[in-house]
Amino acid sequence: MSSAINERRRARRFAAAIAAILCALCACGGGVGVASPVPVQMSNDFIRIVVNPGPEEAGRFGVETTGGDPRNPADDDLPLIYGRPLPWTSYTTVQVDGVDWVFGGKTTRRAGRTGRYGDAVSPVEVKDGRIACSYSLGDLKVTQQLSFVKSPTTRYLDTARIHYILENAGQMTHSVGLRLLIDTMLGANDGAPLRAGDQAMIGDAVLSGAGIPDYWQAFDSLVEPSVTSQGTMAGGELTPPSRVAFSNWGTFADNLWDAEIVPGREFVRSRESDLDSAVAMYWNPSALAPGEVRHYVTYYGLGGITLAPGKLALGITAPAEVGLSSDGTAPFLAVAYVHNTGEGPAHDLVARLELPIGCKLAGGQSSTRSIGDLDPGQTAQVAWQVVATWASVGRADLAVSVSAKNADPNAVSREIQVLGPPRLLASLRRVEALQVRDERLYPWPARVTVRVENTGGSDANWVRVRLDSLGDFALSGGDHRELLLGNLQPNQGQDISWLLGGEPRAGEQRIEASATAQNAAPSLASATIQVPELKPRVWIRPGKERVKAGDMVHVDVMLTNIVGVDSFKFDLNYDDELLGLAMVSRGGLTVAGNSLLPWGEGKSRTAPGRILGITGHVGEPGNTWGSAATVYFLSRQSGSAVLSIENLVLLDASGRAITLPQAPPPCTVQISR
Repeated sequence: MSSAINERRRARRFAAAIAAILCALCACGGGVGVASPVPVQMSNDFIRIVVNPGPEEAGRFGVETTGGDPRNPADDDLPLIYGRPLPWTSYTTVQVDGVDWVFGGKTTRRAGRTGRYGDAVSPVEVKDGRIACSYSLGDLKVTQQLSFVKSPTTRYLDTARIHYILENAGQMTHSVGLRLLIDTMLGANDGAPLRAGDQAMIGDAVLSGAGIPDYWQAFDSLVEPSVTSQGTMAGGELTPPSRVAFSNWGTFADNLWDAEIVPGREFVRSRESDLDSAVAMYWNPSALAPGEVRHYVTYYGLGGITLAPGKLALGITAPAEVGLSSDGTAPFLAVAYVHNTGEGPAHDLVARLELPIGCKLAGGQSSTRSIGDLDPGQTAQVAWQVVATWASVGRADLAVSVSAKNADPNAVSREIQVLGPPRLLASLRRVEALQVRDERLYPWPARVTVRVENTGGSDANWVRVRLDSLGDFALSGGDHRELLLGNLQPNQGQDISWLLGGEPRAGEQRIEASATAQNAAPSLASATIQVPELKPRVWIRPGKERVKAGDMVHVDVMLTNIVGVDSFKFDLNYDDELLGLAMVSRGGLTVAGNSLLPWGEGKSRTAPGRILGITGHVGEPGNTWGSAATVYFLSRQSGSAVLSIENLVLLDASGRAITLPQAPPPCTVQISR
């Protein structure tokens, strides 16, 4: 079996390569006519995601099979969404304050023609394993990301993850909602029933609130399905819609938001005569504050059904794996399909669900369900809400049987894996120790790293990490306290670093962080940082501590960590036998922007080896750190040249003297031959 699958995969890769070459040649046009846009796409062994690059209908996407289900050779290279080679019939509406915007490039065709359109922020491109593009819709920046994800019912990467990110970049709160229209197609079948829970929709229907099942499926035949599609709407990282509408494509194409749903009306395309089913998922408008970011995630791809042939053909679908939440439970939907392949009606059908140990039915349900009579060629379905608990962790088999008065019974079982809940572990893995270098904290800004790990048995969804307490520190470089990490798989971890700045007080500062997830209990972590004391000082900083005779050397007179200083005055003594004065220039503290503050270089001719009365005003308010003056010397001969500050006067803006805890220390420059 595996060798046959591998052979099919090699053949598909070869065919895909030939198709890509032909597509490129067609795009070039051989110098004749106008080149057609080349779709942007990603593919794997199961499906292909195709996005229209525009300019018209840019961003609209399609999904089609490559190899599809490895066990089903009939589902290769078939569309799951109408529109080949350039998708255009499915589109997304973003409603802002009651105004309907269509995501992506403009269109002159029926689907979304009357909507408002925004401006492209980033083009359609493949990046980091996703096909992404962004548009500005008024104050909103909207990003669409499409990627591969495992189907909940097959465990293959045969499903498209559809992710919209909405950010309010304006200054006002807006009421924002989203509608995603999918123009479903199963190979050549454009009007197959859409099956949700225990309902088979062959005409218009609306599901809302608690009436929305976790997923819906569509297939053309239970006995020999060519392709089975599935839209997954709830569970895991998904954003459950407010309502789901099933109707014909034309009705949704002509109406950007609300469409007239006539219960029971067939999926006949509005104003035409062909069957054409479509699904619209709505996320109702709600307030989006300035700077707020909202995520919508849903899945569409292939579905998995375990089949048992017979006069009463039987199938069962359920998630291939379910993960317990932090409360130790995991609700999921199991659906059984039965199809009468016989020549006459099957009477008084009854379906029974047998649960493994540790699973139970949600309240108010019976494991035995009456289906009634079923005509030849007809398919019926029943659904159960099942709850897995800790006792079911590991392999669990669901079994369904069906019986009738006048037909042989049938049974089928489906294996699921019940996984333990996710468990977050947050830790402060790295807190840089602070030292004092050049009368400043070092390293600065300080880096703190939080590690978040999922030590549980299933995915942690929508993991966020936050710095809850910074002590006296402040975030540096525009960092945000809270960051979204996305999903963490079991035994997966991620490091997140922040830079801490500000003006922390000396002593012990406590840093606290937390990690949270949609389906896991929060985890807290903390650590302390010892902040050394920065004492106010006036000191001499040499450009080089060792020079050679004949070299130029300079020193900076530094005022550091002095609060409130407004002006200064001091004398500078130096060894005039070893050093010859060349020049005195103002320091950086006496420059405010483009303005030069009052400053005096002092007198040096009246007293050899002394510069008397270097004065100046400080332009840096608050905690002063910088040079008051820079003095240049010529080193004359070898020896230890000592420089010192005397007669220091520091005044605040009111003229009051500022006293330092210690006198300025001397400085020595070593001069060698």
